[in-house]
Amino acid sequence: MRVLAVDDAECLRMAVEALLQHLGHEVILAADKGSACRIINESIQEIDLILADCDLPFPDEGLEIIAFAQDIMDFFGHKNVPMILMSGRDRQAEAETIGVEFLPKPFTLEKLEFAIQRAAIRVELTHA
Repeated sequence: MRVLAVDDAECLRMAVEALLQHLGHEVILAADKGSACRIINESIQEIDLILADCDLPFPDEGLEIIAFAQDIMDFFGHKNVPMILMSGRDRQAEAETIGVEFLPKPFTLEKLEFAIQRAAIRVELTHA
């Protein structure tokens, strides 16, 4: 699976990359909203999962990245990509509102793996 992982903190990007690679995924990293949106715009058909921090470094930028990806998929009729919003604050309600999984920070390898599975199932159920 090819995963776009977005976090403004370099140490967290590297940690998430290592966890995802341990799970056997190919990782594309982005440090900010602009980079993430460029990658989504240019490569959405090649991305299998989007994992975005909610606040990069400004509040709700992760939500904006997810909204952008959803708009691109809807407009161009691309496959529906599972998405996970992560945060050190409780953003479960926001994630539910936009139809994506929420992963609270800090998290373990097992919690990340479970969130990926839930995100994939959510997409299957929503678009079945």
